[in-house]
Amino acid sequence: MGACTAGAPLLLYANRKNVCLVDVEAAQTNSTVVVGGLEDAAAVDFVYRRAPAGGGAASVVYWTDVSQEAIKRVALGPTGAASTPSPPVTVVSTGLLSPDGLACDWVGGKLYWTDSGVKRVEVSDLDGRMRKVLFWERLDQPRAIALHPRRGYVRSSACMPSRCSSVSFQFNVFAQILPSVL
Repeated sequence: MGACTAGAPLLLYANRKNVCLVDVEAAQTNSTVVVGGLEDAAAVDFVYRRAPAGGGAASVVYWTDVSQEAIKRVALGPTGAASTPSPPVTVVSTGLLSPDGLACDWVGGKLYWTDSGVKRVEVSDLDGRMRKVLFWERLDQPRAIALHPRRGYVRSSACMPSRCSSVSFQFNVFAQILPSVL
């Protein structure tokens, strides 16, 4: 994305068919398509890494595709856009029905998602390995999910049978369980 300046805030969003970036400080608000031709992209997040000294891809964008029942990713070039995009890679494709929410833990190297179809909140490594179901009881339509990795917080919205609410937990609650499983 040639129009972006170093350190400029960027907005990453999905509009079902594309994952796009927009420079929020630019005079024009034209967005750049990072990944196009998608079926039903619902949620999007990324892991930012500085480009290695030798060049190459630095950051990775993740998204959920509800129609394909999958979580996918693509590596971004060092400028912040996939000008020569690597092909999308499927990270998780089994056991998903409606992956609605997605959040990347860039500190711990984990990927969290919600699935309203199977009514679960799950976690895996960023490459989809070491998958674990975190919550599945008394959840109806878990949707959005957000993290604060440095503080160990995870928050997910979920509709209970009689009302919508949110579910919060801390990573350290699972500190004795997850390291041995993940």
